Amino acid sequence: MLLVDTNGKIVFKGHPASRKNLEDDFDKLLKGETLQDIASDDDEEEEPEANMDVDLATAISEIDKNKEILKTL
Repeated sequence: MLLVDTNGKIVFKGHPASRKNLEDDFDKLLKGETLQDIASDDDEEEEPEANMDVDLATAISEIDKNKEILKTL
């Protein structure tokens, strides 16, 4: 879902359930107001970056081991 202000600027992009009061958001945007809490909502939703310090050969080896274990189940 996208929320767009009266100037055509996208002010929110995401799932509607992540907004606390969607009707209030619509009312504010129609009045030309801004949605102050959007930046803080988006920051809370972000997941931490994945650890990229993984040896590729080790990762592939672990995947292969897991494949073998799954075959036995």
